[in-house]
Formats: sequence, C-alpha cells, structure tokens
Amino acid sequence: MPVANPVEYTYTSSDSSNTGSTAKSIPHPPPVSKVTHVISGLKTIVYGLAEISSSATDIACLWMLHPRLQTQECMAPFAAQFIHNWNARNSSKRKGLIAVSFDQRNHGTREISAIANEAWRSGNEKHAQDMFSCFHGTSTDTSQLLDHIPGYIFPDPADIRALTHNIVFGISLGAHAAWHVVMQDQRFSTAIITIGCPDYTRLMSDRARLSKRKTWTDSQGRDFVGSSDFPSGLVEAVRQYDPAGLLFGTLLEKSPRRKRGQEHVYNDLTDEEREVLLPLMTKTLSHKRIINLSGGADKLVPYAQGKPFLDWLKASIAPDGFFTGNDLVLEDIVVNGAGHEVPPAMVEHMQRFLFETLENERCLAGAGKPSRRDSRI
Repeated sequence: MPVANPVEYTYTSSDSSNTGSTAKSIPHPPPVSKVTHVISGLKTIVYGLAEISSSATDIACLWMLHPRLQTQECMAPFAAQFIHNWNARNSSKRKGLIAVSFDQRNHGTREISAIANEAWRSGNEKHAQDMFSCFHGTSTDTSQLLDHIPGYIFPDPADIRALTHNIVFGISLGAHAAWHVVMQDQRFSTAIITIGCPDYTRLMSDRARLSKRKTWTDSQGRDFVGSSDFPSGLVEAVRQYDPAGLLFGTLLEKSPRRKRGQEHVYNDLTDEEREVLLPLMTKTLSHKRIINLSGGADKLVPYAQGKPFLDWLKASIAPDGFFTGNDLVLEDIVVNGAGHEVPPAMVEHMQRFLFETLENERCLAGAGKPSRRDSRI
C-alpha cells in the first residue's frame, strides 16, 4: 500500500483543478523567486533571494527536507508562505530569509532504486537499513551544501550579505534527518521537526510488530534488534547518529546498572552517569531551539514511539533537571486528531517558532533561556 503524501492537503491547489478536501487547508501562497544551482552534484533550489531587502545583511536560511516518496518540489509552498510573511513582518529589513530544498537520497532526481524507498509491507526486505541510511545521508548532504552554498548565492566580493543563521525544517523522513542535522552540526541552532521520530529503534521495532515480521513475532520483539531486519551494522549506526540511540545508548554502554528499557529513567542519575552524559549533551544540544510537532492519531510515525526520549529530554531541562542552564529550548506539541499529515495548526506553530527565532537576538546568538513547552491542541 503506497504511503499517502503528508503535505498533499496542507495547501489548497494553486489552480482550479484541486479535487481534494480543502476545509482544513491553507490558501496556496503566491510563489517567490527561485534559482537552481548544481552544488556538490546536487540540484539545489534557493527560494527568496530576489525578495531580500537591499538593506539586509544578515540572512537566515531555512533548509527544507521533504517526506519519503516525495520530492523537493512539495516544500515550495512552505518557502513561499514563510518568506512572504517574514518580509511583510520584518520592519527593520535587516534580516533576510531564504529557503533551500533538494531531493533526499534516492528520491526525485536522485532515485536509483524505487523499492529501496518502500517499507516491509511493500516488499522491501531491507526497509530499516534503507530508510536510516537514506535520511542520515540527507543530513550529511545538508551539511555539505552549507559548506559550499555561500559561494553560489553570494559570489560578488562586494556583496556584504552572509548566512548568519541556519534552521533545519523536516517533514516525516525529512524530520528524522532534521534531528540528525541539529544534533550533529553546530552551525544549525534551530530545528522544526514535523511528524518525525527521535528514536529509530523504537519506531522500527513497533513497525516490525505491526508488519508481523518473523524477526519480531518469534520472540515478541526481544530479539528483533540485531536480527536480519535490524542487523548489527544498523545497530551501530543508530548508536552513533540517532538522538535516542546516541544518548540512551551511551547511558547503557557506560552504566552497568542500566538495562534496556530503563535507560530513559532520568531522575536517579548517578554522578558517574552525569559525567558521561553532560559533555555529550553539551556538544549536541546546548544553545539549540527545537520544536517537535506530532499528530495525535499518526499511525505511521506514532508519537508514542518518540515520547520516552522526549519526556526524558524535557525532564532534563526542567527547573530541577540535570541539564537545565544549558540553553536548550524544546517545544513538544501534539495535534490531537491529526494523522501522518501537516494540518494548518502545525504550520501556524512552525511559522510562530521560526519568527520568534528570527526576531530574538538572543536566539540568533544561541543564548536563549532554557525553556520547555509541552502541549496538546
């Protein structure tokens, strides 16, 4: 069964041929300028350069990572809405906003194997490996493009504009990648995570259960991790790059008293465990702003699978948490009734969070006060 496009009805169609339900859609924004560059061999679309005010010197870049089985084109309405609204709101005109999109690995112009983008139920026996390597590769592509894009968009030596702030924005598969980007690349201080999951092992274990994979049913999940559906090489990659894999895995590895399933217990950390986690969390999460948006009725990427990690992280930055004072801002918002989709309520939160970041000098400098916002709407 094909996966539905999670952004299919986020915006009404820009022409009169739309036959989808628009009752919960946003009017399609007018397009903004776009230019295409081939950077590091990747077709890269840059939105909004022509709309930058002549007085703008500080340019924020919104890096847009699209969902599985889609292409970068589906992100264009988000770029148009955010850029138009920011330019209308930004009275000083000193900060400009542009957006960048490109096709994820094995998608769109980069597709090599169609089956590699499918799930177990659609016949892909290497679903877990293919999906993780795809979005992890996309996260490294994002960093690679940031290395080189200034030379393409601001080539004139007299041009004093510069990229001063980088925000990663991902949906579904792109949201999984966005978690990697914000934790692995210190040049990204802000992330807009939409219907993604920070705990790949839990997500895929649950998907194997629902798909009735033999590797799960034979042991009721006990032996799934390390099986042919989630092999040891993937376990190690998750341990290095996945948010929960990195932090929970480190706690399991360094603390003999911990057992799998107990690694997220935050309120009884020993001094030794804090010594292990604090440097790692300082490196990956200090001075970060993250909003995590989920659908309360999402069956493809259920909020429940990321909840233990998110609860653990929120508790760590609570007033009595062991990571408070490290300037991590985390909003965790669940939209009740929403499935694996991006309804207007999520877009409103995206724009609010983005504009709050751009308007706050402390946020742009990575010096925001520790904060948490946890709500269901």
